[in-house]
Amino acid sequence: MKELLKKLKLIDYLHTELIIQQNDFVNKLRNHVDEGSTGIFADTFDVFSSSKNEYKGEVSFNGFKIKRRRKFFDTNMNMAVANWTYSQKEGKLIINTEINGFHGMVIPFYIFCIIIYGAFIVGLLSADKIGGNAPGLALPFIIIHVAFMMGIPYFIMRRGTKRLKHELAREFFYLTK
Repeated sequence: MKELLKKLKLIDYLHTELIIQQNDFVNKLRNHVDEGSTGIFADTFDVFSSSKNEYKGEVSFNGFKIKRRRKFFDTNMNMAVANWTYSQKEGKLIINTEINGFHGMVIPFYIFCIIIYGAFIVGLLSADKIGGNAPGLALPFIIIHVAFMMGIPYFIMRRGTKRLKHELAREFFYLTK
């Protein structure tokens, strides 16, 4: 499953080397991250938070798991979560990050779409044999609708992964300054 998500670009990796001690980095990162859950329903009331921190999650000396905090009137559907570990070698902090934009909540949506659209297309094709040509004319529009309904969530997840990767690379650079 993970290999498929990598090919679909819903999982991406970020390898960063910084000239900073691990303890300093963890302490600086803790100041920029609010403690909390990174689950899909955990950000329901984040929009009402008065915190100025951009990220929410768990930071420890072994690794961390964070996601971007939702803001009021924020139209970006960024649900990507970053998991990573770090190690100290020769005065450099090496951070290996896995950014996952896929959530299990879309699986039931895709299954539901496949069942409903499959039944609808089969119904249209069987109605075409019974009477007129009108149901056959609707088939291209249904296929376009299916492409939009199943493609939009994919592109939202893919863009969230790409955006979080860019933001984390920038954030790591500014934490060393």
